[in-house]
Amino acid sequence: MQALVKRSSTPRDVGVIERPAPELKEGHVLVRTEACGLCGSDVHAYRQDTGYEWLAPPVTFGHEAVGVVTAVAPDVDEAWIGQRVVPVSIDGCGQCTTCKRGLRQVCPQRAVLGLSFDGAAADSFVVQEERLVRVEVDLAPELLALTEPLSVAYRAIRHLEQSQDYSMDVVVSGPGPIGTMCALLLSQRGHRVILTGAERDREGRLATAARLGLETTVSGDDADLTPDGWVEASGSAPALSAALRQTMPGGTVVVPGLFGKLPNPDVNLLVRREIRLLGSYGSQAEEYRSAMSVLMADPDLWNSLLSIRSLADGVSGLETAAAADVFKVVLVP
Repeated sequence: MQALVKRSSTPRDVGVIERPAPELKEGHVLVRTEACGLCGSDVHAYRQDTGYEWLAPPVTFGHEAVGVVTAVAPDVDEAWIGQRVVPVSIDGCGQCTTCKRGLRQVCPQRAVLGLSFDGAAADSFVVQEERLVRVEVDLAPELLALTEPLSVAYRAIRHLEQSQDYSMDVVVSGPGPIGTMCALLLSQRGHRVILTGAERDREGRLATAARLGLETTVSGDDADLTPDGWVEASGSAPALSAALRQTMPGGTVVVPGLFGKLPNPDVNLLVRREIRLLGSYGSQAEEYRSAMSVLMADPDLWNSLLSIRSLADGVSGLETAAAADVFKVVLVP
């Protein structure tokens, strides 16, 4: 089969190549890929950025997937065959204390589809039955590929809303896929939102976000903002510092973005201003279902974020994603 593969630990050593069709094993199902998005994690692995040394190439990329189950292992319910599904991209062992507390996605033994093991940027892939989320909405596969990243954004804003149960003024820093999705979700849920980005985003992602109805500004022009809450989705140390400095006393800062370099925030600001700083990592099956409901409510809006490419054009798609020229690249076999 065709697959988008990280071939070695050499930066950018990625290609669409022939690989053997995946084999079923106990507890797994075989899924025919219908669409698969590319995300920041794929870009980091493609470039062999710091923090991705643990990858063991060759590995097939792809965790923002949707497809149809075509076969199941003997110990798996055959009712899955023919079902359209999205796989939970990050999952834990299910046995440790962390998993039993309901935090499977932060399990010390967690594994990531398309990074820890072969993923869905291919004609087909195998995945554990327990990772499957049934698709119960009538949407195009390309749009359903947004389920995973939208679920990540949904979890982040849920953390924010749980900390402050009223309509808020919120700044979202970082106009990439997760930041823009957070801003759109917050706006839909009745909060006043301002999406901020770097100067390089002014004519691109910020302009597109403005056309979607979001209020936007460039970092540096937002020094007077004093929101109730802040979502830091850019992975920028200056943006995190601004969030801690400018969020109203008693407010909340949620961080769903990973940092390429470790930030050095002024912790005294948290103490003296009673700022709550919350991490938000990945998502779980319940957020996947919520994300699909959000997609179903306004498919035209979410479709506008897509840039669809063929799987054969996967390397170019990675380059486009790395250049941040579009919001979301989705590959179709």
